[in-house]
Amino acid sequence: MTENDHAVVLAAGMGRRLQPRTDDTPKTLLSVGEKPILGHIFAALRANDYRRVTMVVGHEAARIRDYCADVSAFEIDYIENERYAETNNLYSLWLARETLTDGFTLVNADTLFSPETVGRLVAATGPTLVIDQEKSLDDEEMTVAIDGGTVVDIGKELAAADGEYIGLCKFDAESARRLVETLGEFIENEALGEWYERAFAELFGDVSVGCVAPVGPWVEIDDAEDLRSGRELYRTVEADGIDG
Repeated sequence: MTENDHAVVLAAGMGRRLQPRTDDTPKTLLSVGEKPILGHIFAALRANDYRRVTMVVGHEAARIRDYCADVSAFEIDYIENERYAETNNLYSLWLARETLTDGFTLVNADTLFSPETVGRLVAATGPTLVIDQEKSLDDEEMTVAIDGGTVVDIGKELAAADGEYIGLCKFDAESARRLVETLGEFIENEALGEWYERAFAELFGDVSVGCVAPVGPWVEIDDAEDLRSGRELYRTVEADGIDG
């Protein structure tokens, strides 16, 4: 398996900003259009010939397993973050470290994007982040700095940002091994509450990481307003006869 046929989907979080909707339903299973968020992610991966998915689960893990058993045509492995209530996604990604070293695509389980966006990522050479350079930015976004097509920094408080990371990226075998080493350094320092983008920022000093733009609209579902936006987007998509 390589970065273009193996996806790691991070779905362990509690979705606190969407409570009470997420009290007994993982955020990735909230309905958007005719499918839950995870269903749209799987559709985009299937359209691009991904064969294996590693799901990192935590909150309401059994619900995710049940859903995947009903709908998925992938080879799925599950990794459980039993400390999901006290850790962040850096720890979840580190738990999947043994699956990463041949290369992988990383997907945040609360992000909606088009199959064509995944296709553009697959077509890119080397480690690549999907970056929206058109969207207006504020303090909530995970922003990036870009120099000559290379991502040089990432974080929520950059002094000068060139775009927003949408929660979708890939790393080839060599860069994935370097990333695992960097994640391990954070774990050794007990930085379990960090975003994995902190490890990315450290990696950018040693590894050249490119970027591509999303194709069509996308949305990260963090709160009730995002959920409304996602549902409106997919009403529009379905009305146009496009499979989300």
